[in-house]
Amino acid sequence: MSQSAATSEDKKDKIYWAVLSTAIELDFKKGHLKWTLSEVSRKAKVTRSLIYYYFGRSKIGILEEACRVIGDELIGLNPERMKMWQEGKFVDSLLMARALYPKAPYLSSFIQSHIRQDNTVGENLRLLEKQFLKRIQDFFPDLSKEEVLAVYAIYWGAVFAPAATNESLGHVIAALGAQFFQKSR
Repeated sequence: MSQSAATSEDKKDKIYWAVLSTAIELDFKKGHLKWTLSEVSRKAKVTRSLIYYYFGRSKIGILEEACRVIGDELIGLNPERMKMWQEGKFVDSLLMARALYPKAPYLSSFIQSHIRQDNTVGENLRLLEKQFLKRIQDFFPDLSKEEVLAVYAIYWGAVFAPAATNESLGHVIAALGAQFFQKSR
């Protein structure tokens, strides 16, 4: 990839995350859809036309993209991340999920404030939660429902524990491995 192509991709990524992160923050702080695209534009320092280009003209469209990112990247429901699980690269998968935190610092708060709400975002988040729990159960078929919930809770805690280091995550996985992963293999 040429230097100018890499710079262009970096700029697109920066714009994408500025808009997405700002919309997530405003939705959390101001309330569900109680913000405007003009506010996103000002706070993210991005023109509205760029917002339209990346996300369309719908506020809910931006939040649905946030849900897609949560599913694909945070809880790793995409094929690349599933492969990582199959290869036993749990720490690497956690680190990839944790890499989203600096890009969207209000992501955890957004999830927690919406997951039990009766709206499209809440419905999407509950569906993702259900898919993730099923993925854990499918990957570790010998685990009880309570053990699946324990793995789920530990995963979320590890993803959003800001003080956790890469090394400490390795210890989490090693401890989990002794308890759960070996049981299912």
